[in-house]
Amino acid sequence: MWRLTPASIRQSTRAVKIRALVASFATALSIGACGSPAPLRQAGGLPYDSASTEQLASGVIHRRLVANQGPFTINVVEVDMRRRDLVIAAMHAFDSLRGREATSAMVARRNSSTRIVAAVNADFFNLKTGENENNQVVNGVVLKGVPITDSPFDSLHTVHSQFGMTCDGHPVIDRFAFSGAVLTPPPARAILPLDAVNFRPRADATVLYTSAYGITPIDSGGLTVEAPLHVVGQLGDTMLLQSAGAPRSGGGTTIHSGEAVLAGSGASAEVVRRLLGSLGATTQLRAVTSFTPKRGRLCTLVGGWPRLIVNGRSIADSVDRLEGTFPRFSTTRHPRTGVGFSRDSSTLYLITVDGRSESSSGMSLAEFASLMQALGVAQGLNLDGGGSTTLVIRGQVVNHPSDSTGERKVGNVLLVTRRR
Repeated sequence: MWRLTPASIRQSTRAVKIRALVASFATALSIGACGSPAPLRQAGGLPYDSASTEQLASGVIHRRLVANQGPFTINVVEVDMRRRDLVIAAMHAFDSLRGREATSAMVARRNSSTRIVAAVNADFFNLKTGENENNQVVNGVVLKGVPITDSPFDSLHTVHSQFGMTCDGHPVIDRFAFSGAVLTPPPARAILPLDAVNFRPRADATVLYTSAYGITPIDSGGLTVEAPLHVVGQLGDTMLLQSAGAPRSGGGTTIHSGEAVLAGSGASAEVVRRLLGSLGATTQLRAVTSFTPKRGRLCTLVGGWPRLIVNGRSIADSVDRLEGTFPRFSTTRHPRTGVGFSRDSSTLYLITVDGRSESSSGMSLAEFASLMQALGVAQGLNLDGGGSTTLVIRGQVVNHPSDSTGERKVGNVLLVTRRR
């Protein structure tokens, strides 16, 4: 039986104050991405100490909100998705699946060819390799495709929520799972299920490795069979491939630009050996990739953990059960990064909350969800936070990363770009 205690009363009172505080932000700054800054005023019963708004470009606004009572330091970038000259894209460190790079360094490198208005860190990643934990699609190309999230912390071993942009410009958030197939031409007309891209599942599987992976996993037991391929081209969600030699065992194959490897492990090894071993040197294959649920072809996809807002409603109190988060992560205040969009998908939000400092404590997931709701987010996702939380505007870091060494090198980022 639940009963009131001094601790529960304090916790309940604190939650009410937080909700009122973040509601005051929305009331005091209730303008659209194309509007003009509203005058500062106190609202919601709790004061904020400063709020500023600047227009970064046509259709892009940056807000900075500070509340000493949190204390919170919040940065929000609002993007008018009705403008066709604005694009939300993804980028991985060094344009590969491996490696880590500072968000500002990625922006500087890409700015030579694309005008980047703003950028935030994106998916959780392996600190040693920089490889992200979830599916990743960059410019319509699948950089990583996984049947379940590649996370060492998820107690449920399930699929995490991810943020994407369809190729016709619509934002989506869902728990996308990869699926694919390799098709051979006549007379065989074989269809080989493709279990993953640039990821080695723990079970029997058929995997396509590309140059973004670099070197295929070493198999000292010789139980994995690899077939070398040439990449002929890309047509939508289909990669055109050509046989480049006989299948071989052992792994550890270096993949150069324009090359790929189809690998079979366990029960799939003999299937790859027989099927591709019977093909001629110039035989062309098709690797078809897709994600379920079907939301249209995705040109951008990055992972997060967990989803916080569904149809305007906070589900933060259920995320430990739904996506395998844990109390130390969900209820403790940490620096946070998030992405979301409005009910009509016309406004995209990139949000950071500084933390682990005297000037800003960070937020729990429930507090972060309340902030998203107050800002107008109808569909919202938590991205990697902690020391990774970084917002870059016009090439400069505008928040305060919590690592003592400064800006952390991360795996991938989300970019707001403007077509030249």
